[in-house]
Amino acid sequence: MDFLGLERALFAPAPAEGAAFLRVEADGSVLRMRSYHVFQPHELDGEAYGHVTIREDVQIRELAAIKRAGCATVEVHTHPGTQHAVSFSHYDDEQLPMFARYVQNKLRGRPFGALVLGESGYAGRGWTADRNEEPLELALVGERLTLPEWSVPAASDLGHAELFDRQIRALGLDGQSRIGRLNVAVVGVGGTGSQIVQQLAHLGVQRFTLIEDDRVERSNLPRLAGARWSDPMLRRSKVAVARRTVRGISRSAKIRSTGTLRCTESLKALQEVDLIVGCVDNDGARLILGEAAAAYLIPYLDLGVGIEEQTHGFAAQIGGRIAFYVPGGPCLACADELDFDEAREDLESEAAHALRLERGYARDRRIEPALMPLNTVIAGSGMMEFLAYFTGVRAVRPFYRFDAVRSAIVGINAEIQADCPVCQPAYARGPRQQLERYALS
Repeated sequence: MDFLGLERALFAPAPAEGAAFLRVEADGSVLRMRSYHVFQPHELDGEAYGHVTIREDVQIRELAAIKRAGCATVEVHTHPGTQHAVSFSHYDDEQLPMFARYVQNKLRGRPFGALVLGESGYAGRGWTADRNEEPLELALVGERLTLPEWSVPAASDLGHAELFDRQIRALGLDGQSRIGRLNVAVVGVGGTGSQIVQQLAHLGVQRFTLIEDDRVERSNLPRLAGARWSDPMLRRSKVAVARRTVRGISRSAKIRSTGTLRCTESLKALQEVDLIVGCVDNDGARLILGEAAAAYLIPYLDLGVGIEEQTHGFAAQIGGRIAFYVPGGPCLACADELDFDEAREDLESEAAHALRLERGYARDRRIEPALMPLNTVIAGSGMMEFLAYFTGVRAVRPFYRFDAVRSAIVGINAEIQADCPVCQPAYARGPRQQLERYALS
């Protein structure tokens, strides 16, 4: 969604107020914006700078269109010149309850919201479908560089200024504060995922959702960050190693683990996070994560490494890929980075896959070459995109490859595909996408 375009159109009449209707879909207590209509001067009544009124015939027309679309609405207006201390005016306080009743009579059984935007802040109120009033808070999805000032909460005192002093000097207090508020899901905590967890903890992330059901084996020790020689002997889980790593950096961090990706608890947990980091080794899992990210408008950072088998004693190719899905932008499938035949194999039952392996119709992709330094490069590159997205230190570079043999970074051109079978059908559908269908019984 073009929030900067919305901001420009709303503040264009300044010092007079601007107004708009947002068309939203209700999902429980969450309202997801689908589109907006900014009212032009000829659609507004009055010329007073203290308030704005939408002409009655225009209201009827727009509310009828919203009703036909099966949506609810949020009314937005501006208070030009107001900075962080934004609030509804006395006129708003008098008129909004009556306007909320009017709208909800037109759109029966649907919630209603109201927002007032200042130059660097906002205030919001909501009315539930049964007409109870409650606060309305914004959660805008997008790169920090593409979000208007009013949408981003002011930085709070972290209480760890000394601890993160060097990072604050690089990212600013506001950027560091945002990192501290994130809930990040890391799917796969093996060679790459274990380093992602470690770096996130060092950066100041305090809430983790770890999705992995594998245990440490002796062959994992050369590449699993935080692993100890005794872990394979004790059959310790990879999540336990990751939790130990985080606890060694931050005792106050909250860590939730849900087991395998294909269980109901994991699929529901993905719906509640601010970022998904996929460090998986199969396209079936990537397909699930791509659907989840598109359905719930969650940024999805996918990291992959690959080494071709040896020829003449050395690997023919060594490299990796960084792919960052920003909601509304191209996904892995749009960028032709998903193999749907492999994904179909990955998502079939273990019994069916074992039978096809036995008969030679499938290949075993469980054991692949690995190098910890390669994982380190890809994990570090991914974390730079993480910082770019959430702090605005630079623009996100969403798709590129690292060629370790040539020591080169190669860009990948990706555009949204209108017929993409992953992100387009799932976009902003929320629970209607029914991610739980991927859970194994």
